[in-house]
Amino acid sequence: MRSVILEEHGSIEQLKVSTTSQNNLLKEDEIRVRVKYCALNHLDLWLRRGGTGDKLSLPRVPGSDIAGLIVDKGSAVGHLNVGEAVLIYPGLGCGYCKACLGGRESQCHEFKVVGYNIDGGYSEFITVNMKQVVEIPEDNLEKWAAVPISYITAWNALVTKSKLNANDTLVIWGATGGLGFAAASIAQGIGAKVIGIVGSEEKAEFLNHYGFSGEIVVRSDSVVKDIRNLTANEGVDVVLDHVGKQTWSKSLKMLKTGGRLAFCGVTTGPKTETDLRYIFGKQLTITGSWMGNQSDFIEVVEFLKMRLNLLPYIYQVLNLEDVGEAHSLMERGDHVGKILLKI
Repeated sequence: MRSVILEEHGSIEQLKVSTTSQNNLLKEDEIRVRVKYCALNHLDLWLRRGGTGDKLSLPRVPGSDIAGLIVDKGSAVGHLNVGEAVLIYPGLGCGYCKACLGGRESQCHEFKVVGYNIDGGYSEFITVNMKQVVEIPEDNLEKWAAVPISYITAWNALVTKSKLNANDTLVIWGATGGLGFAAASIAQGIGAKVIGIVGSEEKAEFLNHYGFSGEIVVRSDSVVKDIRNLTANEGVDVVLDHVGKQTWSKSLKMLKTGGRLAFCGVTTGPKTETDLRYIFGKQLTITGSWMGNQSDFIEVVEFLKMRLNLLPYIYQVLNLEDVGEAHSLMERGDHVGKILLKI
């Protein structure tokens, strides 16, 4: 089978398509999926570059967001059939610790992300545990492929931990990116008031064109003032921050008294200074999300099945052989929505 196997950290040139043999033996609780689409995430870039501080081992097949068709299954798999379209939960806990048994897989000390800690979807086939798989409609398979990492993370951060509701006002940094667009879709589906922060007028036009009904703020030095002006200087209930160093302090300033900061990424760096008075003075709640749990995955998939208009926007689909171009496109950061590999 054809796979992209990363053997060394480094530049895009390290991404090479190779042909490998396929293990035909399945455990009784395993499912083999013919990968149709795999969406890119920042995790893919971090894996390729290395130096994140995470325990990463190579060689590795990248790719966390995977949709495909079942081609084989173990003897214990009775609820799914060969030929069905499925989406894969991109996480795996040990299965027996208190976190796993309590449905908090992402807090397991042995938690692994598919395509980051274990082999993923830049490949024609992938074998996973049956618990990681849910059936989805075969229509819009490319859009479903872009759901897992972004939508699970957004759901865990906003719904599971921040308890977002229809009475809340939410600010989303980077509202046209994969995670930001997912958060905006979920929030609008819930009925919350949404303020999206974007990097350019072109990205603001994109949101308006694709049915975003909230307020839009183009990022500038006055972004905190702009947000507070939209809320009669009161501030907002929730901020979703997945940017890190460049936005952390601004996020704290945007929140009203009793506000919640949903934090789930460090794309601009992990270290920053914090004025601690904002936290205790305004009695803020700060939660962190490292992806999310299997329950988040199931809930968000069911949520989207009833609201197909909230599925991700696909910016571009490239072939597996064009994986270098896909990484380059994502690194430039000029795109909106998700970039996919068609396997």
